[in-house]
Amino acid sequence: MVSILRLFRLGTRFAAWATPHVREWHRKRHLNRSEGERHLQAGNHSEAEKHLTLAIAEAEQRRYSVAKRIQLQLALAEAQREQGKLMEAERSLRTAILDAVKERDSAMQAVCLDGLAQVLLARGDFRDAESTIQQAMSLEPSMPRPDQQATARRARQLALARHKDGRLTDAMPAFQKALALHEQAYGPEHVETANLLSELGAIHHEQENHTETQRYLRRALRIHQISCGPDSHETTEDLAHLAASLEQSGDLDGAAEQYERALKLKERQVGADLDQVADMRLSVARMYIRWGRLGPARELLSQAIGSLESRKGQRLASALEVMAQAEEAFGRPRDAESLRERALRIAASTLT
Repeated sequence: MVSILRLFRLGTRFAAWATPHVREWHRKRHLNRSEGERHLQAGNHSEAEKHLTLAIAEAEQRRYSVAKRIQLQLALAEAQREQGKLMEAERSLRTAILDAVKERDSAMQAVCLDGLAQVLLARGDFRDAESTIQQAMSLEPSMPRPDQQATARRARQLALARHKDGRLTDAMPAFQKALALHEQAYGPEHVETANLLSELGAIHHEQENHTETQRYLRRALRIHQISCGPDSHETTEDLAHLAASLEQSGDLDGAAEQYERALKLKERQVGADLDQVADMRLSVARMYIRWGRLGPARELLSQAIGSLESRKGQRLASALEVMAQAEEAFGRPRDAESLRERALRIAASTLT
């Protein structure tokens, strides 16, 4: 009995001693994989590529499972794609696809094809991207447990490929199907559904279909305000695009209201795009001038000009021209003439 107890205590002590050593061995053994994943999540794509390349070599040497090697290839391809190394990313993904085919893993093969489609879209090979997405879709019936969200994402990518290829007639039914699938897979009030609604609004805006533009954008705006917050980038973008559509369709009161809301939100955002803020100030100022609200117009124009002074360029020339219009409406023709002369000099300097 004593010997058994002693053996038990020795075993416990050995386990306590060995555990940290085993953990350290495991950490060192998988260092490149963990470092690669960490850098990828942090957006350090160059460092991620370096560690993941080493991790893949180690995985082959140590005969890791095919599934683990595929996961590493997918991560490497993402790091390469984010750096604009599209040819390298394509090679990584095609290697992963071959491994998935050998394993007869249709789900993993579809995931690899999804990654390849992203690379092809980024490279502008829209027809090849469309074919790749359709190939991934064809694998879905053979999957034991199809992923509804992945199906919805593929439908969206297919529509996007057709749209970027200039085939709007083919793209719109695909977008409608993608929207229905997003509502089923994510829910009608989910942020992913709202993102797709924003895309549809932007596409209809390009075609000057303002009724549809505003319908999609209002719904996207409502969801983004709840899901992302009233000050979020998504909410501000929806407001700006909605305001532009309202302005172009002749609803100036509605446009001004949305522009003012968007401008206030954009000004409060940390790291906001200063050019975009200046453009929004100019849009609101132009509307104020048309309505005779010259004081608020001049205030916005002064802010826009102040933010653009250091960079010169066409935006500053446009802001000076709009300010000239405000001064002219105020009855100050000399000030207006001086502003126009300065705007012409800046515009001319951008052409040389």
